[in-house]
Amino acid sequence: MKKIIMLLIVTVSLFANQVEKIKMYTEHYPPYNMKDINGNLKGTSIKVLEAMLIEMKSNQTINDVKLRSWSKSYSVAQRIKNAMVFSTTRTKSREKDFKWVGPIRETTIGVIALKERNLKINKTSDLSQYNIGAVLKDVGETLLLEAGVDKKNIQYVKGEDAINLSLKKIDKNRIDMFVYETNVAFSHIKTENYDMDKYEVIFTLKKGFLYFAFNKNTDDKIINKWQNALDTVKKNGLLDKINKN
Repeated sequence: MKKIIMLLIVTVSLFANQVEKIKMYTEHYPPYNMKDINGNLKGTSIKVLEAMLIEMKSNQTINDVKLRSWSKSYSVAQRIKNAMVFSTTRTKSREKDFKWVGPIRETTIGVIALKERNLKINKTSDLSQYNIGAVLKDVGETLLLEAGVDKKNIQYVKGEDAINLSLKKIDKNRIDMFVYETNVAFSHIKTENYDMDKYEVIFTLKKGFLYFAFNKNTDDKIINKWQNALDTVKKNGLLDKINKN
């Protein structure tokens, strides 16, 4: 009988671990999440995630995170139970599509253009006059559609080289502007050796917060466990330290 009880305990424990295993997806989105030249995941959101996994005493690590294109990562998190994508800006239209753990940190989504074009945007309705680049399923696309911009005015890019493709389109005047997270865009401009002085943020679409976005069918107990872990990382000052560094 004792052996049977022990076997049941082990089986239940293994089942619990299996149920709570999260399929974690991200994209190349420096300085929040990225791979270095050696193929190692790094970035502020990666460090926050690592601290949370340690706090939860999870048998998962950041090595379980899969780096894919944003559209791929986002689609998987929408379709598959216990899948999660980060770093994700929480918006009104996205609210019902996921369960949210956060916030991780503040974020700014802006409209980026060439300085030499001297383009001016005073209100969101002005955007409808232009051809605008956006990454497929990125928050930039979401905000443009929420602002009433016609899809025919949005030129979509996708894949892991999406930012680079958009910058090339701006340089060749194939699009007038590009909507993206400003820190990420200028981090890319710098690391890819573009001339940073050529570009400017001409309009801020949204100031918001980055989150971990879980498939909406994920058990609330799992969501609460992850949120409690993040809350602990905040309370002990580690989150603030990571974001400042």
